[in-house]
Amino acid sequence: MSKEVAIETLQEAARALLVRPLLSSGGPDAAVAAIVRRPLYRDRLQQWFEHNLGWNLVVDRDVIRLQKIPAGTPCLPHDAPEQRVCVLYCLVLAALEDGGDQVVITEIADVVGVLSGTRTEIPTFDPADFAERRRLVQSLRLLVDHGVLVPTRDRASTEQDEAEYVSGSGNAIYDVDHHVAALLLACPVAPTRAGTPAGLTAEPHPDTPAGHNRRRRHVIMRRLVDEPLVYLDELTEGEREYLRSQRHALLHEVKELLGVQVEVRAEGAAIVDDELTDLRFPAERTREFAALLLAGALTAEPGADGGVVVGGSRLRELAEWVTEQVATRVKSIGNKPVTSANVLEEALKVLSALRLVRREADGVQLLPALGRFRSSASDPSSFGDVAGRPSRANDVPA
Repeated sequence: MSKEVAIETLQEAARALLVRPLLSSGGPDAAVAAIVRRPLYRDRLQQWFEHNLGWNLVVDRDVIRLQKIPAGTPCLPHDAPEQRVCVLYCLVLAALEDGGDQVVITEIADVVGVLSGTRTEIPTFDPADFAERRRLVQSLRLLVDHGVLVPTRDRASTEQDEAEYVSGSGNAIYDVDHHVAALLLACPVAPTRAGTPAGLTAEPHPDTPAGHNRRRRHVIMRRLVDEPLVYLDELTEGEREYLRSQRHALLHEVKELLGVQVEVRAEGAAIVDDELTDLRFPAERTREFAALLLAGALTAEPGADGGVVVGGSRLRELAEWVTEQVATRVKSIGNKPVTSANVLEEALKVLSALRLVRREADGVQLLPALGRFRSSASDPSSFGDVAGRPSRANDVPA
């Protein structure tokens, strides 16, 4: 690495891009964007992301876009907004393409209605439907967060205008940043040529040893930097062999550029960092508190070390106990009443997202990383008063 590149500054820029892959020259990202634009830093970052992850880093005058491509693992329901909101998000982007520099919601709604009506596989947007208007506003707020739409009024006034539109009597006006919109979609295959959603991320690699190793490297590194952890048994044999032979080189790349620690165990590997994540756990929120209680209880189940499946009936028993602890502190969880079913569902969302459990048809499979929370189950003080955890009486023969 060139001596003219300060490693701490380079790490700051790389970490920021992983968390916020679209930076603009104005606003809170201006300082990081200025770093990335420096030729030495730009070149080093572009080379690192392309070589290790197969991600293109576009550096323009006003916008910087890291074109992240997922590792290809199955998505969970809470990884993104509901499907209809995602569809409307894409339709709004298409509607803005040929529009002016300023737009109001009703104009967007009219064009979205026309666009959706041209494809039989997409339900036509109906601006007279309350639920449709609400979902449209959800998609617009995402585009505001991503810098495509810029409200012309302050946030509170814009949200009030949006709420009035949803109720059927108002409107809101936005400036449109067409430059950001043009860089928002990140996929190796253009939608007009993809054919299917899966085709958007179909990356061709040469059918050579070097091409196969390049693909393996990208799969492993994408999982490592963009997911909670990598389980070896979820990799192909070729990927596992590549990781075994290149482990030290791969981990060195991650540690050097991102300034993180990587925990490696027999079952897999994970980056350990309190900031480089959007899934903080434990956290002082009701869902995470319930998830921590459930995690500790699950690690005490017989066979927990061997990836046992805990059945639905046993889960419901544990959920009753968790609910008792949660109910002493709050009255709602995930904007729903604190009931056993709601507590279990919200806790499992967290544990599934963190790859600590895998949901099955009737229960959950305990994954190896759940063992990190075993001490929680044996230390009641970490939960508060959790005495009386249910026994497995129903599993003991009479």
